[in-house]
Amino acid sequence: METRRRQNVSEEEDLQTVSLDNTRSSTLANKGEHSAERIPTDLIIEILLKLPVTSIARCRCVSKLWDSIIRRPYFPELILTRSMARPQLLFACKKDGNVFFFSSSQPQDPDEKSSPVAANYHMKFQFDGYSSQFSYSVHRLIFIKFMMVICNPSTGQSLTLPNEKTIRIHVINFFGYNPVDKQLKVLSMTRARSGRNRPTEEHQVLTLGGTEKLSWRMIECSLPHYPQSDGICINGVLYYKAVVYGFERRYGIVCFDTWSEKFEFLGKQVLSSKLVNYLGKLGILHLNVNDHMVELCVLEDAKKHEWSKRIFGPPALQNDIAANVTLDVVGVTRRGEIVLSECYYSEFVSLIYYNLERNILTKVEVQGLRTFRHWEVHTFLDHVEDVKLGGVFRTT
Repeated sequence: METRRRQNVSEEEDLQTVSLDNTRSSTLANKGEHSAERIPTDLIIEILLKLPVTSIARCRCVSKLWDSIIRRPYFPELILTRSMARPQLLFACKKDGNVFFFSSSQPQDPDEKSSPVAANYHMKFQFDGYSSQFSYSVHRLIFIKFMMVICNPSTGQSLTLPNEKTIRIHVINFFGYNPVDKQLKVLSMTRARSGRNRPTEEHQVLTLGGTEKLSWRMIECSLPHYPQSDGICINGVLYYKAVVYGFERRYGIVCFDTWSEKFEFLGKQVLSSKLVNYLGKLGILHLNVNDHMVELCVLEDAKKHEWSKRIFGPPALQNDIAANVTLDVVGVTRRGEIVLSECYYSEFVSLIYYNLERNILTKVEVQGLRTFRHWEVHTFLDHVEDVKLGGVFRTT
C-alpha cells in the first residue's frame, strides 16, 4: 500500500509539473514573447559582435531588447575596438549621377604574393550636375562636399547640411573633428565668383552633434587667403594648401584649429605635393616618377614650424608595376606605407603600396569595381566602421 501511495504522489507531481509548463508556455504565447528575448544578454552581444556593421544596424528591428542593447553607450565602443583592429579600404565611385560606396579588407604588409581584395557594396546617393569637389573622410564619416552631405556608409545614415548664410556664389567647405569637445565642425568660406585673385570674404562654422538646431555662425579670419586644395584633419587641426595675400602673394599651408577656431599660416611650399597624415603628423608627399624619387616632409613641431625631410628612391618605379601609367598619391596607411593609384584605370582598379622600410612596391588588385574603372574613384585608407546611432544623423 505504501509503495502504491508513493507512485500516486509521484504521478500527481509529474502532472502538476506538466500543467505548470503548459501554463507558462501559454502565458508566454499570450504575451507574444519571442524566443530571442529569452537568450541571455551576454550571448546576444557575442552574436552581434560577430556580424558586420550593416547587419547590426538592421538587428535593431529584431526586438526591443536587441534595439536597447545596440543603443547602450558601451556597445558602439565594443564595435569600434573590433573595427580598429581590422581597418578597411573605402571606395567612393561617381558614375551616371550617383555616388556609390564600397569597402574591402585592407592589405596588411602586402607583398608579391598578396591576393586581390574584394569590394562590397554599401550605399549610394543621387546628385545633379557635375562638380570637381568630391569627398573626404573625417572621424569615420564621409563628407560629400558638392552635395553638402555627411554620411556613415557602414550604417546607411546621412545628414544633409543647411545652406550657408551668404549672398556669395562661390563656396568652399572643409570638414573637421575637435577631439577636445568631441564635436564635428564644417568650415565654410565664400566669395564672389568674379575677382579670381581675391581672398575669401566670409567665414562660417557649423557645429554638429548637439541638441540644438543646426545653424551657421560667422567667425573672424585675420589671414586673407584663398584655399587651393582639399583639407586634411589631424588631431583637431585642419590643414589645406592656400595662397595668402599681403604685400605680396605667398603660397603654403594654412591651418585651422577646430577648437580655438583660429587660422595660421605655415608657409611651406607645397604646390605640386599631397598633404597626408603620416603617423599622426602632417606630411607633405611629393612623387617624381621621372626621377624615381619620393620626397616626404613631416611637421615635427607645429609651434616652431620645424620639418623633417626624407628622400626615397624606390627602384620598383622603373619596372612593370608603375611603367607607362600616371600615378596619384592616395595617402599613407597608419603603418606608414605610401599608397598610390593609377589616375586612369584601364582594365581594373588597383592600388600600389610602397613600403618605405623595405623599399619595395606591391600592386594590389581590387575586384568588384570593374564597372567604375573609367570613372572617378576615390579611395580612403584605414577606414573604421562605427555603429553609433542618432546624434547628428537620421537614417536614409
